[in-house]
Amino acid sequence: MAELTKGSFCSSKAGHDSGTVYIVVENRDGIYVCDGRYRRLSNPKRKNPAHLQPINYRDEALVSRLEAGSLRDEDIKYSIKNYLIHIGKRDAVKQD
Repeated sequence: MAELTKGSFCSSKAGHDSGTVYIVVENRDGIYVCDGRYRRLSNPKRKNPAHLQPINYRDEALVSRLEAGSLRDEDIKYSIKNYLIHIGKRDAVKQD
């Protein structure tokens, strides 16, 4: 099973955002997640780890940009979009 580490994908299990795919950007006093669209890097959402479902998918290019500090919201949106296409949920991909 996947863990909630920095750069990993997860989905929300509870709250008004349940089902939303996020990327973990910070792992201190809670899990901070972004989706690049509604929750940007400038204002990540703090989530209780019990309310997140880890996803066994990892984008190494995204992780390296996150660790280097050069990650942008567009990178997160692109990576989540590719994940949704990969699992066959093309209808879940929102158009900008």
